[in-house]
Amino acid sequence: MTRFGPHDPAAVAREGAGAGVPNFHGVASCVDYLTGYLAAWAGLAALYSREVRGGEQGDWAVTSLAVCASLTQLTLQRGEPPPSAVGHDATGMTPHKRVFPVAGGRFIYGQAPEACDVRELAATLSSLESDAAIAHFENALGGALAVPVLTVQEIAALCSDGGSKTANFTRKRGESGWEVETWEPTWFCFDGAPLSCARPPAFAGADAPQVLAALGYSPGEVLGLKQSRAVVPTLWYAWADEPPREPLSSPVPPSVTAAHNVPARDLELLKEGLE
Repeated sequence: MTRFGPHDPAAVAREGAGAGVPNFHGVASCVDYLTGYLAAWAGLAALYSREVRGGEQGDWAVTSLAVCASLTQLTLQRGEPPPSAVGHDATGMTPHKRVFPVAGGRFIYGQAPEACDVRELAATLSSLESDAAIAHFENALGGALAVPVLTVQEIAALCSDGGSKTANFTRKRGESGWEVETWEPTWFCFDGAPLSCARPPAFAGADAPQVLAALGYSPGEVLGLKQSRAVVPTLWYAWADEPPREPLSSPVPPSVTAAHNVPARDLELLKEGLE
């Protein structure tokens, strides 16, 4: 199993995980993973239930990030949280492990030793810029952890200018014309090295013809599925390679003509699929 470095995304983004150790991309939390696990479990439970009943009617399986966040949070709530950890003006779980205001209207999060005089520390930090305040934790408090508090705009900029070691976004344009931003590198690691995104993501369903062909469907069968809308394109209106509708001079099966006019040049392929 790959050995990751520090599991604090802010620390890794600033310093990296260390020589020979892949950076840990801490963007997805345990809540994201738990939602996926519960969705898979719910689907299996629904399939098992249908099998036991012996009927054709399925069950409705559902989960959500909110449900999983509640489950995760409940396991950590062994008692009432302190007043400093709740409400609009929450600063942290303890007076020592909290958000501290620094000069320039900025903030840092620091974990000061319990023996530290927190009032004196807060007074000192209030006159220091963010970098100097973080250095104070490192030098004066025995290497205690401290990280800057960034705005959403600052985080977005950090992930777009190549400055972050964990999450850099690269703009790519796919074949379907969809312009997206992908992580470079991704957070998937094999043999200790993070992978790069092979290509821009496609629209949902855009690869259906290639998938069907790989499963053994003939070009005519694929065309029949597309024309009958059994396989639907993204945005539910037309495939990217679908030509404009043309009036037909040759008869085709009623199931097709009832809803669509098939271009004449596609008739042979369509007939092949229907046969």
